[in-house]
Amino acid sequence: MKIIKQNNELSSSPSSFSFRSVLSWRFFIRFALFSLFWGLLTRWQQNSLGLGIVFIAMASVLSLYLAPQQKKRHQWLKKPFSILSFLYYFYVQSLRGGWSIAKLALSPKLKLSPGFIKYHTDLANDSQVFTFMQVLSLLPGTVSARQNAQELTIHVLDMNTFNQAEIDDCQIRIKQLLGTSVQPLIDGEN
Repeated sequence: MKIIKQNNELSSSPSSFSFRSVLSWRFFIRFALFSLFWGLLTRWQQNSLGLGIVFIAMASVLSLYLAPQQKKRHQWLKKPFSILSFLYYFYVQSLRGGWSIAKLALSPKLKLSPGFIKYHTDLANDSQVFTFMQVLSLLPGTVSARQNAQELTIHVLDMNTFNQAEIDDCQIRIKQLLGTSVQPLIDGEN
């Protein structure tokens, strides 16, 4: 009896794939996004359309097969304001980081005092820490260099103008965006 039950559980596992999922709205959304991406890559050339449709369909089916099927809907989809707020923050920080580096490149006489700081984060899981490290690299004058459990080593371009409040604000925004119920991208138990 246990063997049959285990086999039934295996057949309904998240990686199970059926022809029915190809005809789902998830497939058509993927197909549309991959088509847009293909069009941008090929600069909308008509002669690449035949081959493109084949690869777009293959990529869409493969992404359905590889994507884990989650029983719960994504929590972040229920918070559109937090997504828009984070996108605005991301855009502003990207511009500030680019402007800061451009200023340094155009005025090489500035005296910089580079260094490393240790920053302890209290983010809940690996996916939050990973996202935090990536966004942190956009802040003006900072690059996340290393992670050791909950402690990050951050390279700071100028220790004289370093502002830890910006890093704290970034961490808070990541928490608001991803919440605490997000599962890690990499499961450490396997």
